[in-house]
Formats: sequence, C-alpha cells, structure tokens
Amino acid sequence: MKKFFAIFVFNFVFCFVSFSQVDVEIPSGSVQIIDNFENGNYWIWAGFDWERYGGHKVSIGADLSKEHVTEGKYSMELLVEPVTPGSNGTFFYDGTQNLSGGKYIVADFYNPNSNSVRVCFVIQATDNYDWLESPSYMIPHGSHTVVFDVENLNDKFHDVKRINVSVDFSYTNKNYSSLFIDNIRLIK
Repeated sequence: MKKFFAIFVFNFVFCFVSFSQVDVEIPSGSVQIIDNFENGNYWIWAGFDWERYGGHKVSIGADLSKEHVTEGKYSMELLVEPVTPGSNGTFFYDGTQNLSGGKYIVADFYNPNSNSVRVCFVIQATDNYDWLESPSYMIPHGSHTVVFDVENLNDKFHDVKRINVSVDFSYTNKNYSSLFIDNIRLIK
C-alpha cells in the first residue's frame, strides 16, 4: 500500500509540475525574438522523410495566419491531418542562431480544439544536430502563454541549427485540425 501511495503522490506532483508552466507569469530578463512571423514564414512541417525518426508524422502544413495573433499582424497555423491516439506532428525552422544564455522559451498558443494537446520545443545544435528537448506541457482549448524551461540545455545554444515545435496527440482520440502559435521568444 505504501508503494501505491508513493506512486500516486509522485504522479500527482509530476502532473502538477507539468501543468505549472502554462499561463504563468513570464519570467523577467532580456527578450530575444526567435520568430514572430512578421518577416515571412521560414517554417516547414516534417513529413514522410522524418518517419525514420519515429512513427508517421501528421504535420501537413505551416501557414501564416491573421487569426489568433498576439503580437504584430501574423501568427502561424500548424496544420495536421486527422490524428489518431499516439500520432505526433513536428514543425521546424532551419537556420543558424545564437541563443546563448537562454533560460526560457516563451510562446503564445491558441488551441481551437476541444481536447488538450502536448507541446514541446526541440533545439538541434552543433554540426551533429544534437537533440535538446524542453519539458512538454499540455495546451488546453483556448489561448495560452507557455513558458518552456531550457536553462539546462543552453550549453550548446551558441550554435543552434534547427528549432522544432513537436506536437503530441497521444492524449486524445479526437480529430484535430490545427494549432496556432505566435511570438516565440527567448528569455535570458
């Protein structure tokens, strides 16, 4: 019984922590814009060519949108095909950036779907494209600002090659159409 209770407490605390970065106060520090979609769209979606890194990707488009904008005139709509439990989509931006000193990635999301979706950022750095994954958080229906803690990953942030937004649909059996993102920034 003690073992069961310990597992229950651990799961409760873990779930609380995993939700604690959604709609929290944005940490103070200098802000570096990663992308606010005002200078064009440089994002693409992972398709069949990414299947060697896991299962089928349901991502089918990354389009500029004038809907659910939180800064400027544009947001980005992450489009997906109908999903089944266990599917995921990846959207990425290739381009060398220096994100040294970054502690948090902050982004504004709008989830038009009734079910929550789990989202994380993946930074690929150095010529080896080292995989540096942020914690993931559940994004419920509606507008939300999410703070991803990346301070423990930033030893390679001086040589970022690719930034990914990974969307995990393992937690739903509903069809999704899209997810909106805007104002992706780094807090140092």
